[in-house]
Amino acid sequence: MASLAPLSLLRIGQIIGQCRRITYVHVPNHYLTTDNPWMNARALAIKTGAVVGDLLAKRVFGSRPVSLAGYSLGALVIFEALRHLATLPAVQTTHIIHDVFLFGSPVSTHPANWTAVRRVVAGRLVNVYSRRDWVLAIACRVSEATTEIAGMQSVDGVKGVENICCDEVEGHTAWKTVIAKTVGLRAQAEDNRC
Repeated sequence: MASLAPLSLLRIGQIIGQCRRITYVHVPNHYLTTDNPWMNARALAIKTGAVVGDLLAKRVFGSRPVSLAGYSLGALVIFEALRHLATLPAVQTTHIIHDVFLFGSPVSTHPANWTAVRRVVAGRLVNVYSRRDWVLAIACRVSEATTEIAGMQSVDGVKGVENICCDEVEGHTAWKTVIAKTVGLRAQAEDNRC
């Protein structure tokens, strides 16, 4: 497996894109390159998050509070949905979101964004990160030119945001296993309370 590592880095380089043909598209609050699969998927996740946020605000999924969990671009969809809800008056967003679990999220750790998002989450807002997620590191750091990624480090300076370091996750696809264990343990704990 160690001998194949250079091949995987070459593949990641292909996914990130060719630097000679970069075009920019304006998506609210983001400038995104559109010549590679990662940035195309990221742009779609941001747009999807706004749609999900709008659907949550309209209570299309019912009137009970929901808990949200996602990893990678799914976590970005959730974060963008929460950012959309944060732009609405507090009366419209009360009792919509209960708990949020974000695993390996390609989101900035900027405190202003997390403070706004924290306002709409009634229960727990958990950032689960791994400093060993090299796929996320390469994709985000090259395409966004930032080193402050919530999926790679803790979100500091925001009251009410829980940070869990999960360094046993060595690959970006390993988040699926961690989520299954976390959700399974939570469901088992809730069953034991009944």
